Amino acid sequence: MNLLEIIFARCMPEPNSGCWLWLGALNTHGYGWMWRREIKRPEEAHRIVFRELHGSIPPRMGVLHHCDNRSCCNPDHLYLGSDADNARDRKRRGRNRHQTGEHNSFAKLTAVDVQSIRKSTARQIDIAAAFGITQTHVSRIKRGMVWQHII
Repeated sequence: MNLLEIIFARCMPEPNSGCWLWLGALNTHGYGWMWRREIKRPEEAHRIVFRELHGSIPPRMGVLHHCDNRSCCNPDHLYLGSDADNARDRKRRGRNRHQTGEHNSFAKLTAVDVQSIRKSTARQIDIAAAFGITQTHVSRIKRGMVWQHII
C-alpha cells in the first residue's frame, strides 16, 4: 500500500460537502495527522496528499482548503497559498480569530457608543468615565485609530 492509499483508507467521504474526512488522529489545530517513521515526526494528512499528487510544497507556502474543513483530505479541495492568501480567505469567510468591534468578546462599547463618543464635545476624561474606558481609548476613537469601521 502506498502512502496515498493509506491516507485515503483513513478517510470517509461526506456526500453533502464532497469532503473526505480524516478519521485518524487530529492535531491541536484540528488537522488530520499521522506519524511518519521515514522522517521521524508527524505530518498533516492534507499536506501529504498534496505533496504526493503535486510534488514538493515550496517554502513559506501552505496547503489551504477550499472547503474550509481542516480534516478534509479531498485533493480537489486543496490548493497552495501563502500566509497572506490564508489570512484573506479567513477574513472573507468570517473566520477571523480577532473579531473587530462589537463582535470582539472583550469589547466594552457598541457601535452606538462609538458614534456618541465621536460626537461628544465633553472632556475626554469625562467621556472615559461615563463609558468605563480610558481617556487614551477615547482619544484613539476620536482620532479614528480604533473602531475604524464605524462612521
